[in-house]
Amino acid sequence: MISTITTWAALGAIGMALGTLAPLWGLTNDPDHREHYLVLAGVTGVAAVAYTLMSFRIGDIGVSGRVVSIPRYVDWLITTPLILLFLAMLGNTGRGSLGRLIVADITLLVLGAVAVAIPGPIRWLAFAGGLAAFGVLVYELYVRIPRLASFTNERTRILFVTLRNLTIALWTLYPLVWVLAPSGIGLLTRDMTMLVIAYLDLISKSAFVVLAVDGMDALSETGRGATTPDAVTVDGGDAATDASTDPAD
Repeated sequence: MISTITTWAALGAIGMALGTLAPLWGLTNDPDHREHYLVLAGVTGVAAVAYTLMSFRIGDIGVSGRVVSIPRYVDWLITTPLILLFLAMLGNTGRGSLGRLIVADITLLVLGAVAVAIPGPIRWLAFAGGLAAFGVLVYELYVRIPRLASFTNERTRILFVTLRNLTIALWTLYPLVWVLAPSGIGLLTRDMTMLVIAYLDLISKSAFVVLAVDGMDALSETGRGATTPDAVTVDGGDAATDASTDPAD
């Protein structure tokens, strides 16, 4: 019998696969921004593979009396840094800023996994640590990145703000789901948890990718590599140095 969990996972796989079509189209029609489209295709492409595995219950393991899906955490460990990488690429912020984002993100995910795997009060301490890491990530995206960024034009800045706000708004909901799910106080069943997470993943990844592809023409309006005074002077010249040495930015 096909379970509700596998049904939601299969629908998630289809949604992620459809979301991958947009950056693949961009790869063939806008070769000047190939790196951007490859990052975007990686976001939904990896998620599509992960949800396909989850739809067949591949990678499910029992931990502390709960079922944990390994593909989900592998998905997040790959796709969330890719989302942050794309945002950093829009702002030409350099490796230093991207590094801080990735460290905060990985810390958040690792502590989240610990909070699921370990029973008792320790899991709530890990959860609190994950929230602190998320706070660092939000600070970077809302304060440091805009201050260091050297957007090529106003449309690129607007695209960054739109995608950043979408990302933070949706990522804020994941801790709430953790609390309500069997990993927390157990108000949500496993079936309902899969539905909610699949829905959040589709918006935070597929919708993110489609919006990003739709706004990519903004990057072609002016010359690339423009800088602003803030990008040169803030944080010890980090952004200016990184922008000149990292072609991906």
